[in-house]
Amino acid sequence: MFSTTEQVFGLQKLLEVKMVDVGVEKEKTDQLIEIVGRESLDAEKEAEAAAEQEEETIALTEAAKKEKASADEELAEAIPAMEKATDAVNCLEVKAIQELKALGSPPVQCVDVAKAVLILKQGEKRNHAWNNSQKMMNNPKKFIEDIQSFDGNNIDEWKLEMLKPLLAEDWFNFEVMKGKSVAAAFLCSWIVNIVNYNRIYKRVKPLKDAADGAQATAEAK
Repeated sequence: MFSTTEQVFGLQKLLEVKMVDVGVEKEKTDQLIEIVGRESLDAEKEAEAAAEQEEETIALTEAAKKEKASADEELAEAIPAMEKATDAVNCLEVKAIQELKALGSPPVQCVDVAKAVLILKQGEKRNHAWNNSQKMMNNPKKFIEDIQSFDGNNIDEWKLEMLKPLLAEDWFNFEVMKGKSVAAAFLCSWIVNIVNYNRIYKRVKPLKDAADGAQATAEAK
């Protein structure tokens, strides 16, 4: 049998081994805690960054939506003008155009309305004589069809500048012109409304495009 001293010694050795094992395990545990701590900190930072980005994205999206809604609302103002222009064109009849074209000495206002059409539709800068307007209306059916297909979105600025003095005349409206020529009256209404539509469209379209782009960018984030 082992003596008490030997037993104590053996226990001491066993304890030392256990302590070494405990130390190793503690070191491993400390390392694991450190790793978990770092990862937790990284995860926390990533979560904070993600939350910030989400807030930013939401803010951008909301701002873009408001800009788009505002642009859409303004662009909607152009719709009545386009509808009036379309209605005026739809009211044009071949017979009325033939009657206007056949006038040998038309009222000066009719000449000016035709001049406006020459500028707007034909892009004519100089020859605004009545005989050139008659030539423009030579085929009434095609003349009406050309006006119906006119692109109101894209009107050159120089045309708009040339039309300004005519549009400013107090007689340049449907009510006054219908007493002089039905065709000239509807052409006058078409010009007034297509120019008004183009003015609104050109002002709002860039804003709408920018708002659409901002919304697409925000939603892509």
